[in-house]
Amino acid sequence: MKGNRMPARPRSARARRGEGLARRVGGSRFGVRFVGRVVSPLHRWLYRVSKGRISLTGRSPVLLLTTTGRKTGKTRTVPVFYLRDGERIIVCNVTPPFERTNPWTINLRATPAASVQIGDKTIECRARTATDDEIAHYWMTLNEIWPAYQRFFDQGGRRSIFILEPTTTP
Repeated sequence: MKGNRMPARPRSARARRGEGLARRVGGSRFGVRFVGRVVSPLHRWLYRVSKGRISLTGRSPVLLLTTTGRKTGKTRTVPVFYLRDGERIIVCNVTPPFERTNPWTINLRATPAASVQIGDKTIECRARTATDDEIAHYWMTLNEIWPAYQRFFDQGGRRSIFILEPTTTP
């Protein structure tokens, strides 16, 4: 799981404050809506254009997940935090109690074939829901990446954790 940890580099106090602000705002009702409507589309565009070199999440690992819409059949791409465990990719969503379920989780359950872009590489994957043992194993690390997961879950949010297993060699 240490594969997505970048080497430590000195960060300015301003950068640390900005990261803390992003985590606080992103964990609020306003932040959830702002991220979904403004930050996520901007992040998706920046990630594609820069081939993953520019991220709006600081050091937190992000990939672009492309799923197939269960009703429309159209492809949908969203930036998602992730973990690596060998070849496997772990993605998580915790829907706050005040929000509807994130469409990518519903789409992934309906059609488990997906693709992920990590940096400039695209990997075809097959998704499955994590087992209880896998959830216990990955949950703490997922919360280190995005602490709002735990806060939303404690408030009665719904947790979805998927294991993406490559069907092609990266």
